[in-house]
Amino acid sequence: SLIRFQDPASWEALDSALARITSFQHLIFTSANAVERIFERFQNRSALGSLPDRLRIPVGGPRTAEAVARWGYGVHRVAQVFRAEGILAELPDQDVAGREILFPRAQEARELLVEELTRRGARVVVVPVYRTVLVEESREPLKRALGRGGADVATFTAASTVRHFVELLGDCEIPALMRDVKVACLGEVTASEARLRGLRPQIVPARSTLEDLADAIAEHYLSQAPSR
Repeated sequence: SLIRFQDPASWEALDSALARITSFQHLIFTSANAVERIFERFQNRSALGSLPDRLRIPVGGPRTAEAVARWGYGVHRVAQVFRAEGILAELPDQDVAGREILFPRAQEARELLVEELTRRGARVVVVPVYRTVLVEESREPLKRALGRGGADVATFTAASTVRHFVELLGDCEIPALMRDVKVACLGEVTASEARLRGLRPQIVPARSTLEDLADAIAEHYLSQAPSR
């Protein structure tokens, strides 16, 4: 693993938001990891037995919806495009103007969703609930595996994994180590980050799910196989 999830630098922002959870109209989730962390914190810290019934929960995809369901809650909207743009498409202007929105997310993340909701008149409270950190001990095993041709495909599931991958290997070593390795990315945001970092994504599924990524990798190699 190139990254691990750790607690945010401070829980203060989240604890403050949970203390006034009844003042929010929307609780937005773009990752299952954020779901687990906020509900664990809510369960352990809040005097309320459950979230307010009127709180609407839009999510960034089916996996995130499943994570919410495991905590006993339903979601109100599921993005069809599994990135920030998909959430925005599911929230008409009249649903967010003048509303207060709680958005738990990674400590480092794109600002598009926050900026666009704010432009539409929402008051967005961003609370970091986890951060991704580099696993330094992966550096040498990764270099050895790529150096001996031990990988056919490198899969990236988030822009942060791309950044940490390049940081581990170093810009100078990427071209030689990745010369014969296909690059598969989960979604266009991840693929864009890969291109920005000097990688060439050959496999990007239309839908950003792990199942679609696996299918796209299989289809890529099946299409390369010689016909009989």
